[in-house]
Amino acid sequence: MESAGLPEILAEWTDFDRAGYRLGKFLGAIPPERSFGSMKGHFWIDGFPLGIMLDEILESMVKAGVLLRNDDLQYRWNPVQPDPDEPLDQEPLPPLR
Repeated sequence: MESAGLPEILAEWTDFDRAGYRLGKFLGAIPPERSFGSMKGHFWIDGFPLGIMLDEILESMVKAGVLLRNDDLQYRWNPVQPDPDEPLDQEPLPPLR
């Protein structure tokens, strides 16, 4: 498990696959012994539930204003903390099943 918090782990622009890997390690969803290289395919190949889940979490964090995403599909922590009382100005997330 990562010892730093997410703001530190995603402080710089990070490619989507590495951002998902770092998030997965932070959450404990990726075992500590698994390297990025052994997990990279989970983010590039359809059908891996863990990669799909982590991608959806990253996108939800973008919609909430916690993360920023650029046109190169890189993520970073938003240095401007979003207002948790501000409603979404875009289409809401789909309901959880």
